[in-house]
Amino acid sequence: MLSLLWAVFLGYALTRHAVGHSINSPYRIDVHSHAIPDIWKQAMISAGFPIKNGTLYNDGEPVPDWSLDSHIDSMDTLGVNYSTLSITAPGISFIKNAQKAKSLARRINLLLHEYTETHPTRLGALCLLPLPHVKEAVAEIEFCLNTLNFTGIGLYTNTYGLYLGDSRMDPIFEALNKLNASVFVHPAAPTCTSVALNHPMPIIEYPFDTVRAIENLLINGQRSRYPDLKMIFSHGGGAIPYLATRIAGVATLDYGGGIPFSQSLAQLAGYYFDLASATSNIQLTALKSFIGAKKLVTGIDYPYVPLAQAQPGVAAIQANGNFSDDEMDLIRYENALEIFPRISKALKLT
Repeated sequence: MLSLLWAVFLGYALTRHAVGHSINSPYRIDVHSHAIPDIWKQAMISAGFPIKNGTLYNDGEPVPDWSLDSHIDSMDTLGVNYSTLSITAPGISFIKNAQKAKSLARRINLLLHEYTETHPTRLGALCLLPLPHVKEAVAEIEFCLNTLNFTGIGLYTNTYGLYLGDSRMDPIFEALNKLNASVFVHPAAPTCTSVALNHPMPIIEYPFDTVRAIENLLINGQRSRYPDLKMIFSHGGGAIPYLATRIAGVATLDYGGGIPFSQSLAQLAGYYFDLASATSNIQLTALKSFIGAKKLVTGIDYPYVPLAQAQPGVAAIQANGNFSDDEMDLIRYENALEIFPRISKALKLT
């Protein structure tokens, strides 16, 4: 928790460096928002993603219109002072050729960098990796962090069936750990599409793919090998708050890994969760009981969550979660600054 003196200074510093924009009080950082560059949409169209009545569809839902100006306008409407941009699932996992994937990821990352240069005190960026091409992804991690000075790295629960926790992802985690990277994990659709019963994947398969990835990280031991990585999972951790004790219980058995219950539960509760589409009383009560306010961050998921839905959700967090003012400061910005020290650097905080 920031001291009163530091909080006063922080408010002054943020106000001073938000050139051309008024600062809402209290400050709010959104760790979950998406850019939708035209080159990404065109790549999806070329790869055969469906178009219905002139609209591109991905995982059963329409890809919304987006522009940099509309993104800044949405931030102003929602009282968001700083936002980290990422590319939603499936990233570019549909590009099967490694060199083509590397080239497209680089072009998109350079665009994200351009957006942040246009609005340096409003926007950060999370690096898009050309997964499942691991070697190329490691090189892009180094480029984004060391050359472009990105806020952090974007990952997905799975990329074309390659899940977090798979040993083939070890070089990725090694690079992230070496560079002390901050990681944002967005859910993706499983390759077994029949489980969605012809409904849009984001409805329930995104939350459950978060569970699959977190469970895999636990049972395969990848998370325990890199315990210090700061990782955010989306949408309130999916179904993890409800299923964590079940997973930890099975993990104690020989066939589940033989991991002590308390160790498993601590690991499952050791991530940060954003609150995109997780603002109801039931969700927030579960999250507060499971990990508490010190592990929660603001996530809005614009433009996939429209403003008409995002506004009441953001406004209801404090009441629905019965959070104190100090807890809301953690959720609005303090936890995000802890996870992403590069935001403090971008805002010239000391």
